[in-house]
Amino acid sequence: METDQFTTPRAPLYDIGPALSRKISDIIESDRTGRDPERVLSEWVGSNIFVSRLVSWVKQIQVEGGTAGFLPNVFRSIYGRVFSPVPFSFLFDSPTVNVHGFYLGTDKIDHFFQQGREYCDLVRRAEADGVERSAAIAAAVARGVKQEHTYYGTLVSGIYSNADLAANYAGMKFYVNLRQPVRMRDRARPPLFESSGEGWRLRAGADRDHLLQAFLSDHLDESLNPSRYRYGRDSIRSRVRDRCDAWTRFYADRLGLVARSGQGFSATWFGEDYGHWLPPAEEVSIATECGTAALSHP
Repeated sequence: METDQFTTPRAPLYDIGPALSRKISDIIESDRTGRDPERVLSEWVGSNIFVSRLVSWVKQIQVEGGTAGFLPNVFRSIYGRVFSPVPFSFLFDSPTVNVHGFYLGTDKIDHFFQQGREYCDLVRRAEADGVERSAAIAAAVARGVKQEHTYYGTLVSGIYSNADLAANYAGMKFYVNLRQPVRMRDRARPPLFESSGEGWRLRAGADRDHLLQAFLSDHLDESLNPSRYRYGRDSIRSRVRDRCDAWTRFYADRLGLVARSGQGFSATWFGEDYGHWLPPAEEVSIATECGTAALSHP
């Protein structure tokens, strides 16, 4: 249920983004009932809090001449010597995948499609009751923060994952955009799908192979958007330091994104509050452990 992007694969992973984008489009377009696309999609994904039907599908993707997922042995990950409130919870960590060029744990896919739907529903119900959209979104984010402090994070694994919350927020944007325009990075995006006599169909001009790409970002990568660790902080700190060279080689194109808590891109979701929380005194990250020498690695 957790993920480790500090421990990197030996080679870049195969990009499953186009396959996943096509799958989402196919799920929605295969329905002929005329039901709202968000309902069709969320029902197909399912509500299993451990591994959804969609993530099970992702884990079965086979590629030629490459690797689709990477999962280090738990004892060789950054969590190898870390206590968790629920015994053995780190035995069920999520593999890292590459989705449209972004590295993230498969747990982020579930957050995107499950909690993202929850956020979307909360916002729509609040707006129906007369609440302004900004206040409705803030309330949805507050609920996600509470969940991350409890049964989706700290209460189970001792980890408050900012990347989880970013995935929730991005998923909310995606679900809204299925039928309605949405503002993304100072740009209005038209609805992705249009109603037809045979159900909902992808809007003309929308790219089926890159349906999800605009909603993904390095916010979902826990090495670029680090978590707050309640337990085992010294052990995690030591293991991150041991991985500095390998990490900087693997992420050579993203070293400019590394910054201390609250000072970089991850503090907000493109200027919008998504619940980021990492007290600077408790930070364990590439910025705090690898230093400027490592970040200037050729």
